[in-house]
Amino acid sequence: MNNHLNITSEIQTLISQIENIGSNLAELPLSEHPKLPQFDRFIRVLDIDAKSKQEFINFTYEQILRDKVSGEEFKISLPTPEWVIYKDTWSYLRDENNNPVEALLANPTDQESTGYVKVPTYRYMLWLLKNHKIAFLDLLTSYLQEFVEIKKEELDQLS
Repeated sequence: MNNHLNITSEIQTLISQIENIGSNLAELPLSEHPKLPQFDRFIRVLDIDAKSKQEFINFTYEQILRDKVSGEEFKISLPTPEWVIYKDTWSYLRDENNNPVEALLANPTDQESTGYVKVPTYRYMLWLLKNHKIAFLDLLTSYLQEFVEIKKEELDQLS
C-alpha cells in the first residue's frame, strides 16, 4: 500500500501494530471465576450496536478464560447475560473522582437529607464522550464494572 514511500522504522513499527491489532473493541479484566481459579478471566467486547433515535445500546461480548501459566485461551461456553442500555436506563451523575454526586432532598426526612443525582445513561454517555470528560475505553470499563456487579451471579455460573 505504501510502496511508493520511504517509510522509517518508527512508522513501520506503528503500521505493523495497526495491522496486528485484534478486531475486538475491548478486552477488560474480570475477577477470577469462583470455580476456575487457574484462569484469568476477561470480557471481550465484540460489537456495540447503538441506535441514536431509540437511545439504545446493545453490547455483544464473550467471557474469555486464559490459563495463568501458559496464556492459552480456552473456549468454554460461559454465560453472557444481556448487556443493554435502554432509553429509560439511568445512571448516577459522577464527579471528577467517579463518585456519585449528592444533592439535598427537596423534602428531607429524619432518616435522609441527601440523595444521589440520576441522569439518563445513554445521554450521559454521549455527553461524557462528546465533551472529552472520559476516553472510550474508560467509559466502557466503568459501565462494565457496574454491569458485572449486577450480573455477577449469572456470569459466575458454568453452562
